[in-house]
Amino acid sequence: MNYDDIFRAVESNQDYMIDILQRIIAVDTTIPPGNNYDKLLDVVEPELQRYGFTTERVSVPLDKISQIPWELAGERVNLVGHLANGKPRASVYAHMDVVPVDENWTKDPFGGLVENGKLYGRGTVDMKGSIACFLGALKTLCDLGIEPQFALDCMLCTDEEIGVYPGSRYLAEQGYFSPHLIWLEFGVIDLPAIVIGSSGALRMEIIATGKSAHSGSNFLGVNAIEEMVPILDELMALKKEVEQRISRVQTFPVPGVPSDKMTPMFNLNIIRGGSGVNVVADECRLTIDRRYIPDEHYEDVRCEIETALERGKQRSKLLDLTWNIVHSYPPMELDPASDALTRLKQVKKAVHGWDEFIYGGVSMSTDMGFVIDALKPEKVMVAPFGVDRGMEIRAHTTDEFVYIDDLISMTKELAAYIST
Repeated sequence: MNYDDIFRAVESNQDYMIDILQRIIAVDTTIPPGNNYDKLLDVVEPELQRYGFTTERVSVPLDKISQIPWELAGERVNLVGHLANGKPRASVYAHMDVVPVDENWTKDPFGGLVENGKLYGRGTVDMKGSIACFLGALKTLCDLGIEPQFALDCMLCTDEEIGVYPGSRYLAEQGYFSPHLIWLEFGVIDLPAIVIGSSGALRMEIIATGKSAHSGSNFLGVNAIEEMVPILDELMALKKEVEQRISRVQTFPVPGVPSDKMTPMFNLNIIRGGSGVNVVADECRLTIDRRYIPDEHYEDVRCEIETALERGKQRSKLLDLTWNIVHSYPPMELDPASDALTRLKQVKKAVHGWDEFIYGGVSMSTDMGFVIDALKPEKVMVAPFGVDRGMEIRAHTTDEFVYIDDLISMTKELAAYIST
């Protein structure tokens, strides 16, 4: 198919995409607390309706939200749009939340400043820019009088950045998603690279309890920091074992990667203890971040960590050792031979001229694993799109920005994908 008319129409809609992205960026949906989802929907919902979608707002119930161990505020409201045209279904998915802004920003994170071909703001890359691209693709096809080749469901969802029970999980469990997914994240715009896997994630906080005493009579106390050492020894031994495992899913050949296949990650990331230099520490807290590959199972991962903790506890004088676990995300694996990825490669070739593609998994985690698990035993096919660059990753960074040219390129990809 000749896409020239579509691509020219996308380019003519540049101002629309900049304007709608600025309006989306202006709504602060930082998680936590993840407030203002309803205000963001007030911006996007009329646009979907303008392009022929019927819409409904679906809130995650309180009993599901209560599983998320962070301070949240506001209703966990998701937008579901339906474009019914009698054609095969495809579900377009994006999340609305963004990570917090650090103090080093030099631009207004919610201002949408356009400067030197870049649009600045929190979420421009991850992933509000993708929402603007999808709306731009819909406008382009509407302008040209081209009906999408799919009955599109559009899902704009809550709380992806913290996981556990994001809106996408709830909607998938309620049957809103089709097994053909147009995923507006984890795609790269500057390289012929396609993500086909991601790691699952769990975090564990370990609390070691000792007994305080004056440092001058430390024999009267139990030093929780010192008695955490046997625990650390066991965890480091487990880390060495875990990180030698190799997945069946290949990864990208980035500098320093330990294997050409995905590998697990075991991180001891936060440790806190003690209240004063002259006081024996009565508590020490350690937080672990564990990324597990598609070949591993959550229950096995949890069990091996708990077994290591029990071994360390037996070698320690601690009065108590407790822990709590948060399962943030399951892993994800995509079929590189699916019809969705075949179609994706065709449109990327049309936009960028690429003939050859590389596939790989990444150690970052995503809520797409929840969606795929909820759709089982359906055979799921996923086409990942995105505006981040593999050679210049800007998601979650200070002064996050998206190139205007990349917005145009992704919009061309989407318009071509849903029109043919």
